[in-house]
Amino acid sequence: MNNKSNLFLATLLLATLMTQAQTETSDSRFYIKVNAGYGLVTPGSYKLVSTSNAGGASGNTSLSKQGLGSGIRASAGVGVIVSDFLNIGVDVEYLSGATLKSSASYLPPSGYSYISNEQISYTSLSITPHVIFKALSKPDYLIYNKLGILLNLPMDLKKTQKDESENAAVPYSYTADISGTYKVPLTVGLNVALGVQFRLTDKLRGYAEIFGNYLVLSPTNYDETSAVVLNGTPDKYETHTKYIKNGETSYTSNGNTNNSVETVSGHTFNMNSLGINIGIAYRF
Repeated sequence: MNNKSNLFLATLLLATLMTQAQTETSDSRFYIKVNAGYGLVTPGSYKLVSTSNAGGASGNTSLSKQGLGSGIRASAGVGVIVSDFLNIGVDVEYLSGATLKSSASYLPPSGYSYISNEQISYTSLSITPHVIFKALSKPDYLIYNKLGILLNLPMDLKKTQKDESENAAVPYSYTADISGTYKVPLTVGLNVALGVQFRLTDKLRGYAEIFGNYLVLSPTNYDETSAVVLNGTPDKYETHTKYIKNGETSYTSNGNTNNSVETVSGHTFNMNSLGINIGIAYRF
């Protein structure tokens, strides 16, 4: 009996929806859209700061002006108009993240000097199912609020670092070229927006919105390779780090010297952004 009741209710709901669709105007209830935008500011996001202690009375350090989440983005999506006040849809967005850069230098009058440059680059792809609430609807425009669940697909944070130091008095020289990759799994965050949509033609709409994204990235692995030249002698090291859920990490370091297993603190990277999107939507 329960299955029969469910089938009856489903049939009744389908019939109601079909009846409502027949009474709608000639405007379609479905639409596709494309837009481009930029993450202008990154409140609370991770910013790259030099890990060197070269700063001080005779040293200089710099950090990235923007944090994770800044950069050019483009997206496409589909949606359905549920009622005069509610839309539901899903967007797919590609982010070309702005490169994070930092540097440190120690250049005193004495013979010792140190220079370090570091950067992190990345791209990301996300899927965002969302609902749109129409706050004010007029024949030629409407104002809306958007609330979505941001599903950031697995991504890499690629780190490169160049260190150079020397001391003419010893003599001593050291260079290191370091490259590493943080492996970030699927991450769930929040997307909100406030926008305005305006009519261009019977089927075409333009829109502009201010958006905000909130994400916390928790890498599962970090792999690093270091090519070192100490006093003219080259060497190479590899570090493989696995991050544990409790916030600690274990890693093994493999070089031509000793292998070691240690415990170090874990990493999380906030990837937040506030920005602007501009796009068009086509009803079909």
